Amino acid sequence: MRASVIRRDTEIFYRNRDAQDVWPFIRPMRANARTARPYSSQLAADPEFTMAHRRSFVLVHGAWYGAWVWQDVLARLRGLGHLASAPTLTGLGERRHLERGRVDLETHVEDVVAHIEMEDLRDVTLVGWSYAGMVVTGVLARIPERIRDIVYLDAFFPEDGQALVDYALPEIRPSYEAARVNDLPIPPMPVAASGITDPKTIAFVEPRLVSQPWQTFFQPVKALKTRPDIPLAYVVCSQTHPMLFMRRLPEMQANPAIRTAILNTHHQPMLSMPDETVSVIVGD
Repeated sequence: MRASVIRRDTEIFYRNRDAQDVWPFIRPMRANARTARPYSSQLAADPEFTMAHRRSFVLVHGAWYGAWVWQDVLARLRGLGHLASAPTLTGLGERRHLERGRVDLETHVEDVVAHIEMEDLRDVTLVGWSYAGMVVTGVLARIPERIRDIVYLDAFFPEDGQALVDYALPEIRPSYEAARVNDLPIPPMPVAASGITDPKTIAFVEPRLVSQPWQTFFQPVKALKTRPDIPLAYVVCSQTHPMLFMRRLPEMQANPAIRTAILNTHHQPMLSMPDETVSVIVGD
């Protein structure tokens, strides 16, 4: 069975190309998303279907966060029968105590490469959220033979030689430069600034945020000059401010080789819309 995610106005639908049925699979209301699970229902009912469709997912978190941000998405992917993991990058999350003075972008690329190699993962769907767009770009350059497809989830999509600081807004860049000059980590942005308003989510996120090693924002990424012929998805969140990622959406939509989608939420879709986030990650 071949399936795809297609966009219609403000909704995304899951279509079985071998049938006429179209099920609403992603909607702004989470309750609606939970009621439509043709894929997961078949997984639960048919073990052979589960084995045939099992995939490996590696989810990479953004700056200041840790693997903990993926808890809901990991649980759902595993519930669908997939292999799913999320390494925490050095100096962040539960690894906040490690080598803070020497961590740069290449360190984080190596974190993910080592994770994939040590777990002997192949045909990986590699997902990078936010800052991790820089990381997964570097990972793809290191081990392209292990990557099945790549998903940029409201994430930076750099070319070779670009650094995250190259994308910084004029009003934000001075704070990054000050951290570099003073050799200090970059403190996290206020949670509310990313659009989160739910008190429970704020209470969950804020205590877990860790200052980001400044070198990770300044080291240029080593990307492939020519991208491999693998599926690529570019997913944006409509409520992310500033709209850095939305601005590149027309460019991505103009490329028939890139699958695009929009989630109607803030910059942390894995917290606000885990079911929908899983759907756009799984893709086909």
